[in-house]
Amino acid sequence: MQINTSDDSAQQYPYWRRNRAVFPLANLLCGLGFNFAWPFVPLMVRGLGIRENLETWIGYMLMVFYLISFAVSPLWGGIADHYGRKLMVLRAMLGMGCSMLVIPLANTPLTFAALFMLIAVFNGFTPAGVALLVANTPPARIGSVVALAQTGGLIGQALGPAFGAVLIAMLDQQHWVFWISAGFMLCGGMLVACYVGEVKQLAAGPWRARWVGSLRDLLALPRIGLLYLLGFLFMVMWFGNVTSITVFVLQLLEAQGAGPGEEVFWVGAAAMAMAIATVVALPLWGRVLDRVGPDRVLVFAVVATIITHLPLLFLQTPLQLVIARAAFGLTAAAMPTAIVQLIRTHVPAGMDARAISYSTAFQFFAMGIAPFSAGFIGPVLGMRVYFALTILAMTGGLVLWLRAVRQGR
Repeated sequence: MQINTSDDSAQQYPYWRRNRAVFPLANLLCGLGFNFAWPFVPLMVRGLGIRENLETWIGYMLMVFYLISFAVSPLWGGIADHYGRKLMVLRAMLGMGCSMLVIPLANTPLTFAALFMLIAVFNGFTPAGVALLVANTPPARIGSVVALAQTGGLIGQALGPAFGAVLIAMLDQQHWVFWISAGFMLCGGMLVACYVGEVKQLAAGPWRARWVGSLRDLLALPRIGLLYLLGFLFMVMWFGNVTSITVFVLQLLEAQGAGPGEEVFWVGAAAMAMAIATVVALPLWGRVLDRVGPDRVLVFAVVATIITHLPLLFLQTPLQLVIARAAFGLTAAAMPTAIVQLIRTHVPAGMDARAISYSTAFQFFAMGIAPFSAGFIGPVLGMRVYFALTILAMTGGLVLWLRAVRQGR
């Protein structure tokens, strides 16, 4: 329903302005906490004794992590549709924070991996927040409000690696940094608990754990399957490649004979470059989404993703890699928000949280399959071949989307 007056907005969406103010800060705290440690997971695992085939070890570990997230995300989405979306935001922020508290107890790689999986059960504070905002924001404001909330998380994503690099260089046990991560995430959850509001839009009937059935219903809707595919491919190249980029940086530096101090610096720089660029670009893209609509922005972002990944096939220095990641963040930042808006357009009322949760589930799977594939392909054919395959996959997704648009499907 189109909202035409401020009175209508106040009655139907009474919390949207307050949520717009609170969510960026809450996401900043959670993004900061999560990214304190995440880009440095390969260094932590190496510090616990894994020296050979590091990319394979990381690939298997993250694959299991995101398979767990993939399996539980639609269940959380169904609960959100039946019991409220704020509950799921708190589940993610507070649950992930509490899980991070126990990770520093690990003293072996296997124990670290096992405790790490606890985070996966509660993973997904960003999509849970997006589902709440989409349901509690006037339609004409969704693009800018969601983009602003995501910007807060991305600022945390940008600052996290910088602070994490400093702490990791000072700590005897690098995985102790998870205690700091837990503190930030718990603060973000408490902020949401105290200040975020929602008007519950609950689905009819009791909640049932229907994983396959609900997905089948959603895939029967026009373009939902393609939106899930594009979101999956984008996440492979955006967040799924964070640890793969870390391994690639280490390989580039090894060829140059760099020392440990340079490794920490360039790993942090690669993670920060994309995050800072996205922080700069996303508020601007939010206004563009409100003005021109998500369809055009989606196509532009897919093309930009392909173009900005081509340099990975031939660059030779960490600085060139940092520039390529920054270009990716600047040009493709709006794609997740565009996908969320299009999903909301194509699903019936009362199914939006579920539809977004399945999109998130496939994106979690992408985050797991990316490092797993890199760990399988990298030692045999090299990381550049892996990057080439991701570019080809995204190009195929673009062709399928343009064909569906042209045929009106």
